[in-house]
Amino acid sequence: MHWKRVVPMAAMLAVLPANMAAADSPEDALEKMDRILEIEKEDTGDGQVMMRSTNFDPSEWIRYDDLLPELERIAELSDGELDIDVLGQSQRGRDIYSTRIGTGDEVILITSEIHGNENFGTESLVSLLETLATSDEEEVQFILDEITVVAVPKFNPDGAELVQRQNDITWDEVVENHPQLEGAEPAWNYNESRQGFDVNRDFNADLDYVPEAADLPGNTANFGFFLSNESQILRDLYQELQAEFGGVEAYVDLHQMGANNVIEGTDEPVTIALDYPALGPDGNPRYADDYPEWDQDKSRKYALAAANGVNERADGGVEPGLARYVHHSTRDLPGQARHAFALNGTGTVLFEMPGQQPSAPYDQNLIDIMEDGLWGILHHMADGIDQLDGDDFYELPKYWPDTPPVSEPAQFATDFTENTVGESPSDWSPFWQARADQIAVLDLPTRLQFLTGSGVRGLVSDSVGELYGDTEIFGLVRGNDIHRTMFELGFHMSGSPGSENGIYVDAQMNTNEVRIMQRRGGSTSALETAELPFTLEEDEWYRVLLKRQAESVQVKMWPDGAEEPADWQVVTIQSNMFGGKAGISHSTPGNVNEYAYVGVGIGGLEAPQAPDDLVNPVDPNLTAEDIRALVFDLQESGDITDERVVRTLTLHLTAIANYERRDNGAKVLEHMASFELLLERYSDNEMISRYGNYMLTLHAEALIAKWTD
Repeated sequence: MHWKRVVPMAAMLAVLPANMAAADSPEDALEKMDRILEIEKEDTGDGQVMMRSTNFDPSEWIRYDDLLPELERIAELSDGELDIDVLGQSQRGRDIYSTRIGTGDEVILITSEIHGNENFGTESLVSLLETLATSDEEEVQFILDEITVVAVPKFNPDGAELVQRQNDITWDEVVENHPQLEGAEPAWNYNESRQGFDVNRDFNADLDYVPEAADLPGNTANFGFFLSNESQILRDLYQELQAEFGGVEAYVDLHQMGANNVIEGTDEPVTIALDYPALGPDGNPRYADDYPEWDQDKSRKYALAAANGVNERADGGVEPGLARYVHHSTRDLPGQARHAFALNGTGTVLFEMPGQQPSAPYDQNLIDIMEDGLWGILHHMADGIDQLDGDDFYELPKYWPDTPPVSEPAQFATDFTENTVGESPSDWSPFWQARADQIAVLDLPTRLQFLTGSGVRGLVSDSVGELYGDTEIFGLVRGNDIHRTMFELGFHMSGSPGSENGIYVDAQMNTNEVRIMQRRGGSTSALETAELPFTLEEDEWYRVLLKRQAESVQVKMWPDGAEEPADWQVVTIQSNMFGGKAGISHSTPGNVNEYAYVGVGIGGLEAPQAPDDLVNPVDPNLTAEDIRALVFDLQESGDITDERVVRTLTLHLTAIANYERRDNGAKVLEHMASFELLLERYSDNEMISRYGNYMLTLHAEALIAKWTD
């Protein structure tokens, strides 16, 4: 149903939704009304403005002012079975209503219009409540005896009145509500142009979390902050139900998706899509330890129950447009309400219907299909959800392309000591335009040296291989002859020369910055950059950590020997590159990059980091007795296997220790020179391992430097 009207500009405030004129200036109110109606304006030349909307007729829908009378009408018909409560108020002072019906000892919580431009859910939910409150059917009575149904039919009333996804609150009002956030950046889920939150990104699995300025702004891979009235109200309701019932058995969130999709391999339009929590792979290490009650299979059973309800009520027993909602194993969105509740042990289901308001018209068929899905959940919940097999959910068709499963959790690390000095490491492969003669393992310290050339050249780890999903890579790096870029360390490396892909971190000598970079089809761009809190120097070792977590990519870099920064220095969002190899690269000729250690963690595990003393293992205040103890340690580790070598070295060091006690520096230096000759001879004859010789040589040089000074 479409409508037109001609309204004098002076009369516009009279038709604004309730509370809007009081909350906004006339100019702001008119701008918001334009957004509601997607108005086209035409100046008629007589001081009037013709305003047309071809998309939205408020009279067709249950608006805010309609909701309470409708709920009260149903409550009256229910003979007191349906309770209505006010959970709290929105920022604009609108009441947020909940209803409750049933006497069962398990509770289900259902919400609609968490996004204010998704109206189908409210229509379905009110219809469901009316049937529950008035029907004498045996199945309905069975459900009410077994289950308590708690519903929030219009969760975001401010957004609903504006017909926008977000609620309605300025950032200044947020800070006024949370004074501890003074000076903090707006949260990642706050839309400054719309002046409101995506409320469905404002939840935290720690239900007692209190917002902190240090946590903002965050990003899509993070939990929300309970900054909106709406998220706090729903959190409080959830906790009250937890306390009353010992847990919330199920939670259903009713939504609409903007895109129109078709079932994979067909031209059949999707009429309803269902989903279980998008929290990465099952058993995601990010959550498994902290949230032991999290149960993805339970949620899949409830999603399957919804699908069964839709099919059972469809013509012929099959709804052709029923599908799984897009669910790649890399999707990890913990700030959503359904995800926060799932991590607390609740089985949660997402409903997604096609279209959004104001562009999508009232559609009774879609509203009925959504209600059918709700009946399916209630029926199976009352009858015992464990009778379903959650894996059967995967038998439903989908409308999105296949993606690889995320890589199994694993960790890899190398300090290159297992590789042959002077040769390219056998377990790494040249990539893109790289050649083996550019890459070699060097000694003292053991490190991989990469002589860069023109064109994009890379080296990838064969041990890690192809990976997909969350990844973390650590490098202990340094460079010399640096023109600008000190190093490149990254993952998702794929493609061919001229069409290279990857995400990597580099450091810029000329600007003293660290950057997150992307190669895509051969083109390179900086995703995000930050100035480093220290000055980059050639021939100095640095520790670098690059992490992908869901859509978040973040970096930190610090000098070797310094404390690791608590915060990431660069954070950005990257949502279209999740697979490939891990390794190093460079595209500037003439640089010398060196890597003493590379660690990789995949599947949510951290990357191993180099030992603190890998390249600087010596205490400058050491003594000959310390070196003598090191000889015995190396014997125990198998780096010295000849007893005669141990005896000769320790006797030599005992004599040097005596000279130290007498403060005879000349004799210390004389005998240390002889000690170094012994090391050289034993190493040449392979009587000491390469690592053992390296460690003893470093310690000997440190003792010589101490007595030389």
